[in-house]
Amino acid sequence: MRRMETPPTYAPPKKSNTGLIIGLVLGGIAICCIGGVALMFFGGLAIFKGVAPMAECAMNYTFVEQALSAYEREHDGKLPSAAKWQDELAPYVAKETTGEKQDGNPFKIMDAKGDWGCTAGDTKTGMAFNTEMDGKKMEDARSKNTVIIFESPKTGRNLALKYEMLDRASSPKLMGNPRGWITIQGGSGVVMDNKRMGSKFDMN
Repeated sequence: MRRMETPPTYAPPKKSNTGLIIGLVLGGIAICCIGGVALMFFGGLAIFKGVAPMAECAMNYTFVEQALSAYEREHDGKLPSAAKWQDELAPYVAKETTGEKQDGNPFKIMDAKGDWGCTAGDTKTGMAFNTEMDGKKMEDARSKNTVIIFESPKTGRNLALKYEMLDRASSPKLMGNPRGWITIQGGSGVVMDNKRMGSKFDMN
């Protein structure tokens, strides 16, 4: 009688780890990429939040500088009175800011009828008119490069003070460091830390 042979034991094929490895690698790359993008996004957002107030501040002073030029052309070359300089310049500032508001500007545009000044963190500064330039000719300010309007730790509507240079160390901070005080000078325009601010968005 023929002896029956025992059938070989069934051994299921081993599962390949290739798919798992590929999945882990792709997943790691995705996490790294997404993490890198997120880091860049939030890092960039933090920098934007730190720099945006300064950009807005530069724009505010540029609007006022342009308003001064427009006012001068319509008032026989004279500067506004120290007592009501903001009220007198407000219509001109409103004209300068109208187009900016309509262009989808990402920065907060100054309200011509509101407070004029800058904000840096919890610090708010005001704009002051140099009382020594009350009713004077713009040409006089240009020839001597006299400060007409300047940033002040004081705030208030139609703020007018005699100009005195302030200590840089006491100025508002930009990215943790004192940035210097801003002035509008007759011959140089908008100046911060002894450097002319060329345009509304040029921070150099």
